[in-house]
Amino acid sequence: MSDFILFIIILGTLIIGHELGHFFAAKICGVKVEEFGIGYPPRITTLFTAGGTKFTLNWIPFGGFNLPAGENDPEVEGGLAGSSKRVRSAVLLAGPAANILIAFMAFFLANKFVAPDFERVLIIEVVQGTPAEEAGILPGDIVLSVGEQQITTTESMVDAIWSRVGMLTQIGLDRDGNVVPVELIPRTEYPSNQGPIGVTLGHPAKTTNWLEAAMLSVDSISYQVDALFRLPGRLLSGVATPEETRVTGLKGIHDMIAWAVSIDRSTQRPFLTITLIGIISTGLALANLLPFPALDGGRMMFVLIELIFRRRVSPRYEGLAHAIGFTLLLAFMIYINFQDFINPIALPR
Repeated sequence: MSDFILFIIILGTLIIGHELGHFFAAKICGVKVEEFGIGYPPRITTLFTAGGTKFTLNWIPFGGFNLPAGENDPEVEGGLAGSSKRVRSAVLLAGPAANILIAFMAFFLANKFVAPDFERVLIIEVVQGTPAEEAGILPGDIVLSVGEQQITTTESMVDAIWSRVGMLTQIGLDRDGNVVPVELIPRTEYPSNQGPIGVTLGHPAKTTNWLEAAMLSVDSISYQVDALFRLPGRLLSGVATPEETRVTGLKGIHDMIAWAVSIDRSTQRPFLTITLIGIISTGLALANLLPFPALDGGRMMFVLIELIFRRRVSPRYEGLAHAIGFTLLLAFMIYINFQDFINPIALPR
């Protein structure tokens, strides 16, 4: 699968997941939903209609939307604006909550099934015609020792092999729970992409129980939330640079996914990719909770104003605020996507 197709699948899943949160919350709370849109208008086509809701595909691929009946008009029966503060809050918060749920599931899958154990070294590949193949080393072996040195990291493995180039060396392996000793002589001359013995190193999956994986997932989400709240202070204090804290658009997200996939291909385990899905989904949830008009957080701000002052802001002015906010938001998204092309984000190598 190409990186671009994977990017479309991941981003589409996160956007649709967010909007499905709003959609199902509205349906459960008895709020009519007129349209469920993928992308922003103008509309390309109506995919189908179900339960009184049009499901549409739209031209601007920056996100998606739900169009509840009476979104800004409290006079519409069964509409969002005419619902109680509790119902409006539930519908507005359901989208970010869905992204947090997706993030939890992504972090859980990564921690439970594909998290690397960085304290053990795995043989991923053995090149034909090399000392490793001749000695009988197999993909899937865990390296326990090189000579007298215990191996706990790939760095210690590389250093130990380099220190014994040209010397008969015993390597202890864990193969399906059995200790298997092999002997070889690391080469002094070899192709640049093979190394002295001809293996590709990685890490086996970490053994994690269900509760540990769940707790690690909660910790991962908490870390992302904490990092966002600390970000302004780190930026002002100079601890973080503007480049490190820049907002990325579609191309930036695509580049990050492509980078993660390239690393995961070498380890044959999609840990970074799945973890990145969790990070992006958490970021989407937090971004949508910002108190900016047109965002879920901006709409919640008006609910809180009503709760505090016991008086509702005029629907006309609230609708105007969201319209202006949406225009500014769209302009901002165009700007950051343009920046991604003229000044691509720097990724680890």
